[in-house]
Amino acid sequence: MQINFENFSKFKILTGTILSIANNQKARKPAYVLEIDFGNELGIKKTSAQITNYSMKELEGRQIVAVTNFPSKNIAGIISEVLVLGAITNEGVKLLGSDAKVENGIAIG
Repeated sequence: MQINFENFSKFKILTGTILSIANNQKARKPAYVLEIDFGNELGIKKTSAQITNYSMKELEGRQIVAVTNFPSKNIAGIISEVLVLGAITNEGVKLLGSDAKVENGIAIG
């Protein structure tokens, strides 16, 4: 399936920094609950993410990229507000980010 640029531009993909991490105890597959700061305009959002190939220490303070305008979804008791993006490999998810630190809430395009 192909999409056009108009469809792609509807995705609100932003940079954010992980503020806190906890285990999602109710998840069927191992997952973390993340609180992510997307800057002044969007603020702090929560999500459940299956990125446990990273340690909590590796994730805290890490800048990530996420889709921020999907509808919220209940994932194992957590209202997930964003979708953190990563490459899905045989070794687990490899998070997408910037090669240099940028402001939280910067649009990806």
